[in-house]
Amino acid sequence: MKPAVTRFAPSPTGSLHVGGARTALYCYLWAQRTQGRFILRIEDTDRARSTEESTQGIVRDLRWLGLTWDEGPEVGGERGPYFQSERLHLYQKYVDQLLAEGAAYRAWDTPEELRAMRQEAEARKETFRYQRSDPSAESLARYQEEARVPVIRFSMPRESITLNDSILGPVTVTPDHLDDLVIQKADGFPTYHFAVVVDDHHMQVTQVLRGQEHLTNTHKHQALYAALDWPMPSAGHMPLIFNLQGGKMSKREKAKAARAMAREAAKEHSSGGGWAWLADAVGFSEEEVRLFMKKKRDSIAIAEAIAKTLGETLPLIDVMDFRAGGYLPEAILNYLALLGWRAREEGEGEGDREFFTLEELVEQFDLSRIKKTAARFDPTKLAWMNGEYIKSRPMERLLVCLDSWLEVVDSPLARLATEEREAVLNLYQSRVQTFRDLEDQTQFLFEAPSTYGPPKAIRKSFKNDGIQRLQEARTALAGAPWNDAALEDTIQALAQSKDQGLGAYAQPLRVALTGTSVSPPLFQTLTLLSQQEVLSRIDRALEALPHHEAFPS
Repeated sequence: MKPAVTRFAPSPTGSLHVGGARTALYCYLWAQRTQGRFILRIEDTDRARSTEESTQGIVRDLRWLGLTWDEGPEVGGERGPYFQSERLHLYQKYVDQLLAEGAAYRAWDTPEELRAMRQEAEARKETFRYQRSDPSAESLARYQEEARVPVIRFSMPRESITLNDSILGPVTVTPDHLDDLVIQKADGFPTYHFAVVVDDHHMQVTQVLRGQEHLTNTHKHQALYAALDWPMPSAGHMPLIFNLQGGKMSKREKAKAARAMAREAAKEHSSGGGWAWLADAVGFSEEEVRLFMKKKRDSIAIAEAIAKTLGETLPLIDVMDFRAGGYLPEAILNYLALLGWRAREEGEGEGDREFFTLEELVEQFDLSRIKKTAARFDPTKLAWMNGEYIKSRPMERLLVCLDSWLEVVDSPLARLATEEREAVLNLYQSRVQTFRDLEDQTQFLFEAPSTYGPPKAIRKSFKNDGIQRLQEARTALAGAPWNDAALEDTIQALAQSKDQGLGAYAQPLRVALTGTSVSPPLFQTLTLLSQQEVLSRIDRALEALPHHEAFPS
């Protein structure tokens, strides 16, 4: 195979979406598969929305996933710089060339005039398509007198354009779907359409992979390549990623979920429909919250503040969401790879295989196996897959992943020393699907239970003089060596002396220590706590449980 040059070119206007992560993954896999090069380029020409914080976040998330680039930020390369804002002189050169050749022109329309044109097209029930109209000398003099600053538009050819898509096959767009696109804005910065063509040419990109939402854009790019007399890279458009409801996975899902949470919480407030109580709780102005709740703004910051205040969880959309949610990067990559790609052709023997290392994905990846239809993102399936990864990872790797998780969340697990974290993971490795689950199931390590339940389980654990057996266990544990083998021998001997099974003592102990009747192996759980803490919790349970609702008064 001829070595391919691929690129992932995100705009730093927000966090890295899982759809973008899949694009980066496929670009990485194809470059690796062909022993080519994978480029990371930051398309930061949207000066109003691009931020350094977003750039750093994208780089951080890609590195966390394990996707390394051969050229780009922090790496360098012969074809840099790799930020579009640092390549303006190059774009200007080719804007001037197209102007000189008559393939581009200055357009002086104001926003108000463009709006009027669109409204006229709507009134005719037509789609608005901008087409060239050269101003008269008088009009041009007036524009200059008014200090108008023109944009530069490209004269789109008035003929059909057929793209030979490497995934979808031939796709044709007719002239009525193409208008004269802006290639340079009034501030002198190029538009996406122009910069991406210039950059892909100069960075010698041979294969463009992106989502199908960009398909109609690529026909515009094809026309620009022709006007500049450059060969066009092969382009392939991947299937969209939908949620289980059939909608596109979008950051707006977070806002939608937060609004639902707020409306449910509002039922407890007699505020007449106002949102002052919510504004006070989340730390935003009442006007900001009102606009958010009326769907006038989809502020992620407000959505996250609402979820945090109400103790709820927002949908996981961005890579950082999944990292903070306690997922392993290798599980994310494995799952994303299968969203729109099949491992083998039918009949080749691996159609049902679901688990792949990154190296195995590189070995198997081929553009011909990318699907054409949309994929459905199933959070339950991903959580299951992540749980399987946790079960199968060596402890050394799990500890690294846990440390990485603790870097981005505030969790009591951070209080544990490395050897304590290893002991906890050994107990829970087969019982959790994410590190969030691990945190939830180990709360008892950091805080003694204040309640015991559910009542039915408590009643079952303490049937037939369970309170007395808990007292007996406390006496035995007070004099026992504090290791799991000795503790098990101690309670086993106690049970045999009373002609009882081990469970008759183990279950009351579980409830006293954790507040529930379910835990990993009891004696290993005991050693996660100090002897003093265990005895203190038993004393508290002995005082509280005789009055518990599980028992008749």
